Amino acid sequence: MKATGRYVHRRGIHCESACQCAVLAAGGYEADEETVFGLDGGFGFSFFPANGNTPDIVVGKQAIMPLRASRLMGVEVATHTPKSGAGLAKLLETAPAVMTRVDLGLLPYWGLAGRSSFGGYFVNVVRPLGDDAFEVSDPAFDEPVPVSAAELQAARSSRDSPPLNPDWKVYVFGAPRRTPQLDRVGPVAVRTLCREILKPGSRNLGIPGMRSLATTAPSWPESKRGEVEDVDLSGRVIHTDALARQLLHLGRQIESFGTGGGLFRPMIGRYLHRVADSTGEARYAEAAERFLDSGRLWSNLGSALLTAGTVTARGDLKTLVDAVADTARSAMDVEKRALTALTPL
Repeated sequence: MKATGRYVHRRGIHCESACQCAVLAAGGYEADEETVFGLDGGFGFSFFPANGNTPDIVVGKQAIMPLRASRLMGVEVATHTPKSGAGLAKLLETAPAVMTRVDLGLLPYWGLAGRSSFGGYFVNVVRPLGDDAFEVSDPAFDEPVPVSAAELQAARSSRDSPPLNPDWKVYVFGAPRRTPQLDRVGPVAVRTLCREILKPGSRNLGIPGMRSLATTAPSWPESKRGEVEDVDLSGRVIHTDALARQLLHLGRQIESFGTGGGLFRPMIGRYLHRVADSTGEARYAEAAERFLDSGRLWSNLGSALLTAGTVTARGDLKTLVDAVADTARSAMDVEKRALTALTPL
């Protein structure tokens, strides 16, 4: 950790929850990331097909910054949309840090140079560095990083990731007024989880979203064609096949910032174990183990896609496409069983 005034930078697993925990800690309240993640109730699945050979987007959540955890903790959160560095600096005059939504592909230290976009990412902005830069606390990195005001402005204003554009949003947190009792509020959050994933009201979200990915992926060899520009895992610009780019981006989304094979599914599993311990209800623990199983399915797929990152032979790529469809169906079945068993609770 690195201290910056009252704010302490720390690594985390899920950008949105980790950023909230760091800001809350600066206000004197320590919350673990799994509890904030579970109480927020945004966990799930989202699948957004893109036009042409642009990579389709897969995300392991279906609500961006729902603020349910903060309400349960009695934390007032004000939402702002400053459209200048000066406006952002003004908010920092009275806050130890502000949480802002950005397009990860335009954050310079990620090395993606805008060739991969994800507008549902969050960082904490800690302080101005003179008139033309800010110190940014990104939980994916060991230390805060300096980012120029122009680069941060571009990441906050990006329109490259519909429907997940950042829209300039900035959040300022007040001090927590109470400690949530997990045996009381935990089951409430689980009910929300079941409802929103099993019957989300959109075919792009939850169980329907997984089904949509399973049926759409087999069409990628036809829809994702031609040579495209991308960046490899070391940040170098390369020219590759559009289908190879789709599969590499999916691997990154699973293992780095999206469906959370090794990230979000185990997190919700650990949250459910905490609810089981606090309530004495074993069925929460049983569902937790199923989400851990689902996490392993996604993580195995993500690792395979990243390992095959330079593969361009169409036959090999089609084999990977089949693995995507198979994994989506298998994970869907596991998670549906877990959530259906929780619904009566």
